[in-house]
Amino acid sequence: MTQRKVFPLQVMRSFIQQSTLPVRPFCRSWSSVTTSMKKIPPACKYRLPSLQATAHLHTGQSSGDCDQADYSTDDVRVGPPWRVMFFGSDNFSISSLRALHKNTYGENEGKLVDTLHVVCPETKYIKRRGRTRVISPIWQYCHDNDLTTIPWPIRGEVKGYDVGVLSSFGHLVPGHLIDSFPYGIANIHPSLLPRWRGASPITHAILEGDKTTGVSIMRIMPKRFDVGPILLQESLEIPERSTTESLQGILASKGADMILRVLADLPAFIENGRSQTEKGVTLCGKVVASMSIIDWSQTSSEIDRLQRAIGHQFPLETSWHGNQIRLSKMADPMDTAAWEIKVANPALGEVHYDKATQQLCVWCKDGWVGFGEVTLKKKMTAQDFYNGYLSGKDRGRQYFV
Repeated sequence: MTQRKVFPLQVMRSFIQQSTLPVRPFCRSWSSVTTSMKKIPPACKYRLPSLQATAHLHTGQSSGDCDQADYSTDDVRVGPPWRVMFFGSDNFSISSLRALHKNTYGENEGKLVDTLHVVCPETKYIKRRGRTRVISPIWQYCHDNDLTTIPWPIRGEVKGYDVGVLSSFGHLVPGHLIDSFPYGIANIHPSLLPRWRGASPITHAILEGDKTTGVSIMRIMPKRFDVGPILLQESLEIPERSTTESLQGILASKGADMILRVLADLPAFIENGRSQTEKGVTLCGKVVASMSIIDWSQTSSEIDRLQRAIGHQFPLETSWHGNQIRLSKMADPMDTAAWEIKVANPALGEVHYDKATQQLCVWCKDGWVGFGEVTLKKKMTAQDFYNGYLSGKDRGRQYFV
């Protein structure tokens, strides 16, 4: 039987010490490397592909048994390239992470990021038709691009980083962790702070019909979200009929560009940062399913904004004879206003099928709103819903409530 070749502990130690590449998060003790692979925690996937490559741990499936980056903290850098720890979780975070990751391959004066490690949840659970397991987009990006991930919450000390960068992380970072970074943690927030502090600024900008929004780069503070000094802030006009998804893409790209500009002259941006005013503060919480229930006493414009803000996440809902109805593929209210729908004295929530446009129309505060798709037990077109449930002489007038 062929005997496996085992690298002596001294050889492995010597290799790590001589390597010019950064050492990624490693297990608490060297003795764990010499044990059976079955005894190594699942988080600590040790790899030694060759003596020319650096040994490292990928902690994407962490049990929390690993220390963080093992850099010396004796020196504090006064300029780039920086040693960065990135905090992110969702699709908004991807643009900034991608920009930072790309910059690690830069050269000379254009190189702003020396080392990049990523803190993110591997999975989250969405309570929709039971408990659904969803892989974090940030974790998936790191996995695909061989970036080191560090599990949240972080256990143990964080040493050897210059600055943290946070984007749509969703967790309150404790003060002792913020203080671990000589330059603190910069947050990429998609609103013109202090407007829309909180978890869903893009959604609420659309819900409220804001004409202008933007991105704020700010330093995070302990115990409270989105209250720290602003390092850089830029505004933009919200395009007509934007959805949360389309506006998110625009703001994510802008935020990625802005964080690179901040990192290019970080000490100066920190020195010139301005405190937020308490005038004009608005707060926004997480988007929840109950927000999708339509109030037919609202205007067509308000219902349209609700659809564009949360329809991708939670289809709009109403009730009909005690049954839950989901409405989707909403028509532009400007188009609906031009339709010639002849119903005498319609009441709030009254339902009418318009054969000319093949839309299910519902009367609201200031007119009709139209939908092309209905879900009642199963998804169907507006025409199929009409044929199955509304047509017939004895049906009478029908109402959604």
